[in-house]
Amino acid sequence: MSTSPRYTLDPALPADADLLARLHSDSWRHAYAGLIPLTYLESHAPAERLATWRARMHDGAEAPIEVTILRIDGEPAGFCCLMPLAEPGYGIYVDNLHVMPAYHGGGYGKLLMAHCVRRVIDRWPGKPLFLYVLDGNTQARAFYRALGGEEAPAFDDPFPGTDLMVSVRRVTWQDPEALLARLLSSSKGRARG
Repeated sequence: MSTSPRYTLDPALPADADLLARLHSDSWRHAYAGLIPLTYLESHAPAERLATWRARMHDGAEAPIEVTILRIDGEPAGFCCLMPLAEPGYGIYVDNLHVMPAYHGGGYGKLLMAHCVRRVIDRWPGKPLFLYVLDGNTQARAFYRALGGEEAPAFDDPFPGTDLMVSVRRVTWQDPEALLARLLSSSKGRARG
């Protein structure tokens, strides 16, 4: 009889900055293939993400942030990051929600999203939850639509660390409790802790 993978959701520490940078640039390389120039994803994104995550985790840049690392059977498998003051007019910002490609399809994206939603409900009750997604990232957009996310019209925005303009959409959930109920009902029997 096989056992289900075990996961943990661990608060990120300053010592995790390099790990977060690696996970982030690896996720971008996969998710943004064909959307962002390959030379940037392979040659520049790792160093840019390393500088960003070291500044965030060591120097308090963009604070406050709340970062959680998903580990499956002890191995880093993804992470999420909340930035409550980034754009308070829209709600609580989910700056990052990444699951490594090897773990796609296991319900871990929903697990990370449910974690974010619970944190928002507990720490910032009554606030909406929002994120930005590349317009061409059809897989992520379909995931967010399936969770009831409301997409704003696309607009051009600079891609981090570049002068490249990309088309993005803001996706908002006005009712985090309804989102959590949807996540919990759709994830029964999936990822187990």
